[in-house]
Formats: sequence, C-alpha cells, structure tokens
Amino acid sequence: MISEEKTIIEFRHPLYNSAVILKLNRPKVKNAMRPKDIHLLRDSLHRLQIDPETHIIIITGTEDAFTSGADINSLNELTGIEMNAFIDAQVDMLSQIILSPKIIIAAINGVTAGLGNHLVTCCDLAIAHEDAVFHFTGASKAIPSLLMGTLLLPMTIGLKRAKAIYLRGGKIDAQQAFDYGLCNQIVSNKNWDTEIDNIAAEFNVRNSSTMSHNKFQLNQGAYQMLGALKLSGLAGAVTLSQRTNISTGKVL
Repeated sequence: MISEEKTIIEFRHPLYNSAVILKLNRPKVKNAMRPKDIHLLRDSLHRLQIDPETHIIIITGTEDAFTSGADINSLNELTGIEMNAFIDAQVDMLSQIILSPKIIIAAINGVTAGLGNHLVTCCDLAIAHEDAVFHFTGASKAIPSLLMGTLLLPMTIGLKRAKAIYLRGGKIDAQQAFDYGLCNQIVSNKNWDTEIDNIAAEFNVRNSSTMSHNKFQLNQGAYQMLGALKLSGLAGAVTLSQRTNISTGKVL
C-alpha cells in the first residue's frame, strides 16, 4: 500500500516527461478530500499550468477509488466561515481545470462520488477502469449540488439524464458512464497501466500550443458559466453552513 503521508502524490511519467500524474492518496477513506487536500491539489494545478515542460496532467487515485468526494467527517468540524472557504476552494480548483491551458485527464481507477464526479465532468477527457462506479449520493443525503460539474453535466450527457442523476441519485457503472458520454473510454484491468502510458505518449508528441488553443475554443460555454458557478457555490455554502451535521450514512 502506498503511504498516506502525502495525500496528493505528484510525479512525472518515467518515459514521457511532458505528462504529470497527480494521485489522490487517502485509500483508507476512498481518497476522500479534506480542505487541506483540496488546497494541495489546487496548488499543484496552479503550478503546473504555467510549467512549459508539462503538456498534460492525469488525475487518478490510489487502490480501488478515484475519490469518494469531500470528507464528510471533516466537513462536520468546520465553522460556517470555514465551510464557505472550503466551498470557495473547491470552486477555484475546478475552475482551474477548465481555465488551465494544459490538457487535464481523469483516470477513474475505481469508485467515485460527490466532488469526484465534478472533477471528472470538468476534466477535458476521462478514461474509466472497467470496475469504476459513479455514485451520486447528494439527493439521498439532502446535500445541495453546488459545483461546476452540475452546470456542465447537462452539456455532457443531456439535460434529462443529468436531472435524473441529481434529483433521484443512485449509481452508474463504467459502461453506463461511457454510453452517457461521461467518460471517453473503458479500460480493462490488464490494460490500465498500458493505457496511461499510451495517453502520455500521444500527448507527448502533440503541439501543446495547438491543444491549448483547441481547448480554449471548445470551452467557451464553460467559461460563460463561471459566474454562475460562483453564485451557486455561495448559495450552497450558506445552506451547508447552517447545518449542524451532514449525514455520514454508508455511501460506497
């Protein structure tokens, strides 16, 4: 097992130096993210987006989880002001993914939920392990959805499917995610590491300026939503800051 001493592990691909892998590393809690983990991921993204040697960033998780989202136990310890700051940090982190000139890819190696689903939706491309499962639990826990993924999801999978996911909750497997358009590719267990290598090799030889330009053009709709994202985050933070406790019922 990889040590939990570093909750965000960052390393360059050993063969293709232009690819950086960010691995979420809290396997005992399905890589759930506390406020400090959000800040660490946000800081890594900020630093890499101005690094000329980096062409692509691959976000993945350790062991059998991508990320189960925000760490609910840590949320219940936050004051109202701290909750507002936590939501703002998540909004900023997701906005960085959209605004970054780098190509950012989600490699969904296992279960994902909450913030993890928002991460996937905001990334430029996504590959899913054959055993990946996307949990949408906000509806059952009465937690308002207040991040960029909610605004982008209808553009990604269609309005009716997005409404079903966020109003009814539940989970979808890798095949459903591919059919919906939530991921670009399903990868078998035996081919997982090879496919990561293939992606790194592919973008290593592509013109990074052209890729950045194409991403900018394709993201015009998302850019127009950033203002709405800020307002949504503010409203959701106010709602959550008034809670005395957020349900920690079994999710995964």
